[in-house]
Amino acid sequence: SYLVTHLAAMGRPKAPRLPGREARRWDDPDSDEEDDGQEEFHPQTDQGLNNNEDEDSEEDLKGSDSEGEKGDSLAKLGGLEAFTRRKPAKEKRKEECLWDPLADLGPRKKQKGGGNAPVGAKASVPNTSGRGHGPAAGSVVILQGLSKAPQLNGRTGTVAAAVDGATGRCQVLLADNSVKSLKVENLREVLTGAVVRLKGLQAAPELNGKLAECGELELTSQRYSVTLADGKETIKKVKEPNLEVVGRYLQPKKYLSMAEKPFTWKVVLQKGKDLEQQSWSARLKIFAECGLPPPRFVAGSQLVDPKTMICPATTAADQLPVTDAGRLACRLLAVSTERDLCIPSPTKTEEMRRLRTLAEALRQRDAETQSYFLIPGLCTEVLSCMRSSASLAWLLYLQLCQAVVCLETPHHAHKAWSRLEELVATQVLSQPVYLLGGSLALKNKAPAESDGSWLLSDRAEEVIIGAPSDGQALPAERGLLELMSCALPGGWRSGATVTCYVQRK
Repeated sequence: SYLVTHLAAMGRPKAPRLPGREARRWDDPDSDEEDDGQEEFHPQTDQGLNNNEDEDSEEDLKGSDSEGEKGDSLAKLGGLEAFTRRKPAKEKRKEECLWDPLADLGPRKKQKGGGNAPVGAKASVPNTSGRGHGPAAGSVVILQGLSKAPQLNGRTGTVAAAVDGATGRCQVLLADNSVKSLKVENLREVLTGAVVRLKGLQAAPELNGKLAECGELELTSQRYSVTLADGKETIKKVKEPNLEVVGRYLQPKKYLSMAEKPFTWKVVLQKGKDLEQQSWSARLKIFAECGLPPPRFVAGSQLVDPKTMICPATTAADQLPVTDAGRLACRLLAVSTERDLCIPSPTKTEEMRRLRTLAEALRQRDAETQSYFLIPGLCTEVLSCMRSSASLAWLLYLQLCQAVVCLETPHHAHKAWSRLEELVATQVLSQPVYLLGGSLALKNKAPAESDGSWLLSDRAEEVIIGAPSDGQALPAERGLLELMSCALPGGWRSGATVTCYVQRK
C-alpha cells in the first residue's frame, strides 16, 4: 500500500510555482543577456498557485472586479509597490563633501613611454629648464622645436600656469593674447624683459658695466637684442654669457591682469608707514618685496650747476647720505609736474629752470642740509621696462619724501596724476603740499611749528582738488590710476578740499 501511494504521488503533476520575491531580479533594459525563460510576474502570492486549479473557490466566484475588494486584496499583499520592479537607486554623495568635477572620470591617457602611473600621480616631466617640473608660472619663454607649427618657433610668451603633471604641457600666453598648450621640451626660459648688465665684452670693452634692457632672443645666432640705458636707445647684439641679470620688475600690464594682486596700495602704504622709524636700508626693502625698482633722486647741487641742470646725474636711493644710526641725513622733496604720463620723457626745460631756482633758494636758506628731488622723468633709469615699473611704484616713492612741491601751470590742476599726488600726500601720507608759482619768495626765517608748515611757506589756503577720474591721463594708465586711488578715503571718483601752502608773488 505504501508503494502504491508513493507512485500515485509521483505521477500527480505539480502546480507551477512563481519565483518568490527574494528570487526576483532586476531586468536591465540595456543588458545583452538573453531571456532565461522567467515568466512574466503577475499579482500572485509568493507561495505559488493553488494546487486545485480545476476547482473554483468561492472567492473567485464572487468576482474580483470590485474596486473595494481589489484594494483589500492588494493591501493584504503589500500594495502595488510590493510588485513594482524598480531600478536600484545610486548611492548619493555626501552633502558635506565638496563636489569634485574629476571624481567620476577615469584615468587620463598616459604619456608615451610614461609607464602605467596610478591615477592622480604626477607624471615625470623632462627637466629642460633647470626646475623641478618645468618653467614656473610667470616665466618668460621662447618657443622652439615645433614641427607641426614651425611658424611659432622663435616667438616669446609668458607661462600662464604651472606644468600639468598628467599631460606634461603648460599654457603659454603669447604677445597677441593667444594661448598655446605646449610641451616642456618646446620651451626655453629667456632673459627677455629683464634688466641686465653687460660684462666680459672684448670687442667693445667700453660697454662693460653698462645697464641695458634685454630684448628678444634670436635662435639662429643665439644672441639677445639689448637696449642700452644711454638715452639714445642704442641696440646691441650680445650673447647670454655676457649678460648679468640685475632684476626683473613687475610691470603694470601684468599687475592689472592678475586675478590675485601681489599687493594692494592701502596695505603696502600702511606697511611703509610702519617702517618710517626704521633705518633707511630697512625702508628700501619694501621695493624688493613688491618686485619694484627703488627710486633715484637728483641732488640740488646738480640743479644749481648750469652745465648739469638740463641733464643732471641721478643718485640711487641706497646711495643717499645717512647718519651713523642708519637714518636719512638729507631732505627729500617730491616734484609734481603737469603731465599725462606718470614717468614722462624727457623733462621739460622750463620745469628744470624752476627747479634750479628752488634748489638755489633752499641752499641759501639751509646750506648744511642737502636737498634731493624726486622728479618724475628722472626717478629711474632710461629703460622702458623700468619706467613702466616705476609708475607702478610711484606712491611708494612719494612716501619716502618729506613734502610734495607742485610746479603750478595753467593745466596742472586738470591732470589726473597731479590730483592723485596731492590727495595722497594730504589725506594718506600727511605730508605738506606746496603750490609754487612762476617765482619764489621764501621767508628769511623758518616758520613757527604752530603754523603747520615746513620750510617753503606758512600761508595756508583751502584748495579744492577734483576727482582723479575726471582728470586728464593717457588711456593706458587710467586702469592703474583707478587701482591706486583705492588708497584714498573717497576713492577714484571723489575729490576733496585740502590745505596747501601757497608760494606766489
